Amino acid sequence: MSLGSSLTPIGNSSWLSPSGLYAFGFYQQGNGFSAGIFVAGIPQKTVVWTANRNNPPIQGNVTLLLTGGGRLVLQSADGQEISIVNTHEPVAKASMFDSGNFILYNSDQEIIWQSFRNPTNTILPGQSLLAGEELFSSVSATNQSTGIFRLKMQNDGNLVQYPKDTPDEAAYSYYSLFTDDRGENVSLNLDVDGYLYLVHSTGFIIKDLTPGGYSTEGTIYLMKIDTDGIFQLYSFKLNQNSIVLIVWASSDDKCSPKGLCGLNRYCVKNDRDIYCQCLPGYLISGEGGCQKNFSTENCESKDGNIKYTIDRVANTKWEDASYSILSLPTEEECEKACLEDCSCEATMFKDGEFIYP
Repeated sequence: MSLGSSLTPIGNSSWLSPSGLYAFGFYQQGNGFSAGIFVAGIPQKTVVWTANRNNPPIQGNVTLLLTGGGRLVLQSADGQEISIVNTHEPVAKASMFDSGNFILYNSDQEIIWQSFRNPTNTILPGQSLLAGEELFSSVSATNQSTGIFRLKMQNDGNLVQYPKDTPDEAAYSYYSLFTDDRGENVSLNLDVDGYLYLVHSTGFIIKDLTPGGYSTEGTIYLMKIDTDGIFQLYSFKLNQNSIVLIVWASSDDKCSPKGLCGLNRYCVKNDRDIYCQCLPGYLISGEGGCQKNFSTENCESKDGNIKYTIDRVANTKWEDASYSILSLPTEEECEKACLEDCSCEATMFKDGEFIYP
C-alpha cells in the first residue's frame, strides 16, 4: 500500500495479504467498527491484532488513511486525525503479509514498525514473544479492549501469567513455567505445525509446551490468551465449515486465574463449567464483584450477646492475607473467636490452625 491508500468501514474495508488469508482493516465491534488484523480466509473474522484497542468503536463516517506525510491515521469527516501506530519517522509504504504480519517501511525500505513486535492477545505462526513483551487478554469475545489478565515473557527467561495490574512477583502469578534460571534472551515461539516452545537466542530449546507436528493441510494455528485468563493453542480449518478446535491449554483448571471473579466473589466448578458466586453476606456490585451487605460496627448488643452468625464455605481455597493466626483445635472454637472480635469478618480453618484474613 502506497501513500494515499485508504480504507472505509463500508466499501473498501481492508487490505488483504497476497493469498487472502489475513487482512488489515475494519471489522465490526458492537455498534461500530475497530481497525486491526483478522483471519479473512474463513467465514467468521477472527481478530488477531487490534489498533488502539482501548478506544471506543468508531462510526462508519471515518477513513483509514496512509497520508502523504507518511502517517497511518483514522480521519474523521471533519478532518480530525487519530494515529493508528506511532513511528519515529515517516512511513513510505505498508504491506500485509501472508504470515499475518503488517509492516510499515521508510523510504529506504527499512522496517520501522510491525504488528509482530506489538502484539495484543495473539501469537501467530512465525511470531515470537520476546523477552520483556507480554500479551493482554480482551474484555470479551466481541470486545477487544484490554481485559484483566496478562502473559509475560520475562527477562529472566520465565513465562508467567498474572492479573493485569500487579507486579511481576511470584505471589501474584497463577501460571509459571519455572524457567527463570535459563538466562536472558528467551522467547516464546509458535511454528506453522502448532509447535509452541521456549527457545534461547542461541537456538537452544528450553521447553516444549506442545509437541508440534500437527497437520498443516488446510489448517492454521494461533495461540491466544483468552478472556478467562487461560492461554490456548487453536487450530482453524480453512474451509466453509471453518472448524475451530482447542489443541492445547495452559491449564485445565478454569478457576486458576487470580481475580477472575472480581472482589469478594469466588469461582465454583460445575463439571466442565464454572461460575462466580458472592461470599455469604455480600451482594453483586456494579463493578464486576460483590459488596458487603452488613456492618460490623457495634457488633455486640447492649446485653453483651453477639448479633452475628458465621456461614461456612467448605472445600474452598483462599488467598492468605491474614492479620492474626491462632492455633485452635476445632471449627467451633475458631468460629467463637471470630464472633468475639468485631474486626473479624471472615476466617479460615485448616488443620487445627485458625486464621483471621
